[in-house]
Amino acid sequence: MKKIKYLIMALIALMLFPILNGMGCDFNYKLVFPGHEQFGSCKFGQYTLIDYPDPKQDNGYTVLKGLYFYAFGNAAVLVTSNEDHTKKITDSAIESLNMVNKRFWYQLSIKRLNKDQFVMYSAKPKPKLQVIPYDGTLAMTDSGS
Repeated sequence: MKKIKYLIMALIALMLFPILNGMGCDFNYKLVFPGHEQFGSCKFGQYTLIDYPDPKQDNGYTVLKGLYFYAFGNAAVLVTSNEDHTKKITDSAIESLNMVNKRFWYQLSIKRLNKDQFVMYSAKPKPKLQVIPYDGTLAMTDSGS
């Protein structure tokens, strides 16, 4: 009976690891690519992404907020809310709106490249590999070096 009790406790600890590890996040980044300017941050497991579609035209912004989980190089964001503050419908605004409204969770592969950059791979909505400069720690178990 004691073995089963320890096995159940180990399974519970394994299931809680991504939650607790994600709560150790403390990072922010800025990403600029054609038609978008994005700012992302994570503090104590709370992830926020602000996307400015058509930043040169002052077309407003969209906000995605969620809970951040991280374990063994895989991250997930469970979306808790999203906001739309765009002014005009443009192709970039539609891309931003699709990103924040399409799914209730996002799964990513995140690996530290060096102390100032991480590599992010996402397979959906289309495969994308990005090297993103950032400042901070990705998770509680992140070495910071």
